[in-house]
Parts: sequence; structure tokens; C-alpha cells
Amino acid sequence: MFVAAQFALPPRAVCLLSHRLAPHPTWSYGRPMKSDAAHVVRISGGRHRVEVFAVDGSAVRVEGAADVSEVDGRFTISNVAGRLAVFVDTGVDLVIGTTSGRIAVTGRVGHLAIVTESGRVDVDRASSVDIRSETSRVEVGAVTGTCRIRSTSGRVEVRSCCRADIAGDSGRIELHKVTGEVDAHSVSGRIELSMEAANDIRAETVTGRIEVSLPSGSLAFQPPESALGTLRPPGCDCTVIARSTTGRVVVTSR
Repeated sequence: MFVAAQFALPPRAVCLLSHRLAPHPTWSYGRPMKSDAAHVVRISGGRHRVEVFAVDGSAVRVEGAADVSEVDGRFTISNVAGRLAVFVDTGVDLVIGTTSGRIAVTGRVGHLAIVTESGRVDVDRASSVDIRSETSRVEVGAVTGTCRIRSTSGRVEVRSCCRADIAGDSGRIELHKVTGEVDAHSVSGRIELSMEAANDIRAETVTGRIEVSLPSGSLAFQPPESALGTLRPPGCDCTVIARSTTGRVVVTSR
């Protein structure tokens, strides 16, 4: 079972959202909080919904009841009580953990790490993502780097990414506009891959169907099981290894 990430607060005095702690910055319980730009923001949301909005030039602002601390541009937000909205500058790295609270990230962020048991996950844009879930449905927009997702039974959909590394037990996996290498594994979930550029693919299931769509004119090398590890012949654009014990496998060039 995945357990939501717990983030230890720094040893120095914790800046609680309270009227007693003022100097700089000013924290106010249940009201917007502003401070300098952050390098990394860590959020532990428990069972509550967490929404993050990345806005150009935005200082860190927290709307909702939570404990907040900051050390050298690294923010920690924990003990969330109710729905939480966090505003950050674009490109900020995020680490978010919940048990069942929904997670939504809007705008462009940097490196994004998420751990949740069952909260639905929606991500707009990121430099890279690493998402771990048990039963959550995961939807990701555009990722310029590596997209790594682990989900036991939740459906996974990525609209565009470079390299993809996806694994699950029974949830359906859909990857669109992929430009890099792909590793996709499932026990019984269906796998659908649409490649924007010809690149190496390894897709495996036990009972799920596998569909691979390559760019027009692509020539794929599909080695038989007895020849796995064989070097790709000259003239082939990519190597496609698609295996399913009982499910159908279809590889096409559109």
C-alpha cells in the first residue's frame, strides 16, 4: 500500500499560520500568505484536496488552513485542514503527498513528484513527473522530460511526453504523442501507445490488449521472442517489443 509522503518540518522555529509570528514573511491563519519565490514546495495534504496554480512571477501564496515553514526558498506545507490552494511561480519543483485527497496542478511546473493512495491526479504541464498511486485515476497533459507513473489499478492517460515509464496491474494505460523511448507494463490492463516519433518500445501484459501506432513511414524491427536482444537491422527506425500472453497485439504505422 502506498502511504502519503510525510515531510518533517525544519529544526528551526516552525512558522505556523498564526497572528503571533509576524516579522517576515507574515503568516495569517486561513488567509492568503505571500513570500519570496520558492525553489521547491512540499505539500502534505492528507485526505484533503490540494490545488496548485503555477503563475508567471507569482510569489508563494497559500489559501487555506495549514502549517507553513520556509528555509532558503524551500517551503513545507503540512497539517492541512480542508481544501488547500497554493500559488507558485512557473517552473517551481513540487512534492505532493495525500491519502485520498484529489490533486490538481494547473500551469507549468518543474519536476513534480506525487504520492497518493486513491486521490485523483490531474497535471497540466511539467518538466518531468514521478507519480505513485494505488487506485487513483491519473491524467497528465504535457511533459517535456521523463514521465514515470506507477498505479495499481487506476487508469493512466498522458497526452504528450518524451520518455515514458509506466506500470500498473489492471488499469488502462494510454500514451499519446510520445517522442522518446517507452516502457509500459500491465498485468490485465489495456495498453495504447501513439508515437509522435519513431523510438524504441517495450510493452508487456498478461491478458491485456496492446496497440502501438507509429508515425507514417516508420519501419519497426519486431524481434521474435527467441531473438530478444538482437541488434536492430540497418534501415529500421526503432525496435518494438510488444508481448501479451493471451491478449491481442497490434502494431501499425499511420
